[in-house]
Amino acid sequence: RQFAKVLNVFISSEANTRRSGEDAMTRRIPRSVSSYTILPDSVLTSTEKAKAFVVAQGFDGAVLMRPVAVDKETTYVPGTSAYAVPAGYRSAWGYWGTGWSGAYDPGHYRQDQVVYVESNVYSLTDDKLIWSARTKTYNPDNVPKMVDEIVDGSIAEMKKQGIVTATQPSQ
Repeated sequence: RQFAKVLNVFISSEANTRRSGEDAMTRRIPRSVSSYTILPDSVLTSTEKAKAFVVAQGFDGAVLMRPVAVDKETTYVPGTSAYAVPAGYRSAWGYWGTGWSGAYDPGHYRQDQVVYVESNVYSLTDDKLIWSARTKTYNPDNVPKMVDEIVDGSIAEMKKQGIVTATQPSQ
């Protein structure tokens, strides 16, 4: 689908996360604009005001992303062990090598933080959802990097499905 003018919105109460997400989308989607650069904060939480503002600006497409959940996922990592070969017992150094190569790891549980982000593409001229996806990211330690990875994955899928045309991010 080819839009003439796309509004990119990353819904987040944290201003830096919002800007980071919107700028990442704007670098990748031609003819698009980060919402924070044109929408006054006073219209963000009012559907009617936001719609009137966006329509007046002539946007025909919108990409909206938002974190929808942060959760924990627990995974069991099985242990390992190896049987010590009896020949390894004949000398200290034989046992040493056999022992270390067969050291027992009892296994453990690993807990990961998982962030889910929903991405939706809308045709504003038809007021219809045309594409939706949910991504999950594990153990984000850097919010801008996480947002960039989510945007990369979502935009790549949108491009593959012909929802939007996309460009490579400028470095």
